[in-house]
Amino acid sequence: MKVAVVGIGGWGKNHLRVVAQLRGEGLVDTIYAVDIDESRLRWAEKVYGAMAVRGVDAAANIDVDAAIVATPTTLHAAHASVFLSRGIPTLVEKPFAASLQEAYQLIDIAGKTLVSTGYLLRFHQGVRYVKNNLDKLGRFLTAYGKRTSRWPLRPGDVGVVKDLAIHDIDLVTYITGLRATSVYASGGSTRGMYEDHVQIFSHYDGASAIYEANWLTPYKFRKLELTGEQGIFIVDFATDEIYFYGEEGVYRPRLEIAEPLLIQDREFLKAASGRGGEVVNREDIIYTMKFCEAAILSIKTGRAVSLGDL
Repeated sequence: MKVAVVGIGGWGKNHLRVVAQLRGEGLVDTIYAVDIDESRLRWAEKVYGAMAVRGVDAAANIDVDAAIVATPTTLHAAHASVFLSRGIPTLVEKPFAASLQEAYQLIDIAGKTLVSTGYLLRFHQGVRYVKNNLDKLGRFLTAYGKRTSRWPLRPGDVGVVKDLAIHDIDLVTYITGLRATSVYASGGSTRGMYEDHVQIFSHYDGASAIYEANWLTPYKFRKLELTGEQGIFIVDFATDEIYFYGEEGVYRPRLEIAEPLLIQDREFLKAASGRGGEVVNREDIIYTMKFCEAAILSIKTGRAVSLGDL
C-alpha cells in the first residue's frame, strides 16, 4: 500500500514511525510524509525513507491508497477532505473535527469511502481484557475516568473535553455498548479560550459516569474505573496495569505488551486494503462529538444538556 501521513510533528511523527514499522510486515510499500516544515520532511526522508511532500495542496496530486491526518484539529476537516473527496480511505486523529458540524460535513464528503478516527485506547490490552470479561462486573453501575497533567506543549486548538476526556467517553461506550442520554458539566478556563479543567456527569440507561480532566494538576493520571454489582475494574494507562476487585480479593491479570497505536494503524490499513480490520465507525464518531459538545455547552450554560437536542 501507498500511505500518506499528513502532519509529522507532534503526534503525527508517531504515526509515521508505526507506518514505517508496518512496511516491515509487508502491509505498506511507500510512505509519503506531508508537512510544511522542511526540517521535518528531511528528517522523515532520512530516518524512515519517506517521500517528502511539502504541503497538503501538493498532496492532492499524489497517488495513495490510504491517508492518516494528524495536523492541528482546526485543519482536520480541510485536510481530510482532500483525500476523502478522491475516495481515499482516511483516518483522522482525534478529535475527528473541530466541531460537530464539521464532523457531519466530513462524513458527507466521505460518502461510501472508509473514514475513521484515532481512538487508539480501544486497542489497549487492558481495555480489551475488560471488554472481553465485562460479565465479571455483573450489572454495570458506573464509570469514572480521570485524566490530568500539566499543559501540553502542542498548540492549544481544543480544550480538555475533546483532547483528554474524549478518550474515556469513547471507552465507556466501546466497552459497555451504552451511550449517554444527557450530560452536566462544570469547568472553565484559567487561561486561553478553551476549557482547561472539567468534571462531567453523564446519564446512561440504568448507569452513570463521571469524567474528570484538567491541564492544571502536576501529576499525570490516566485511569478508568468501571464498577458493577460484582466487582470493579481499574485500568491504569500510565502504568499499563489492570486490576479487578471482587469478592475473592484483588486480581491483576498479566497482559501481553503491545503498542495501541501500532495495532490501530495496522487495523485501519487492513480495512483500507479490504482485508478486514477493526476501525471506529461513523456512528461512534458522531456520538463522541455530540457528547463533547454537550459537555462544553453545559459548562457555558450551567444546565444539563440532552444529546438528543444536538
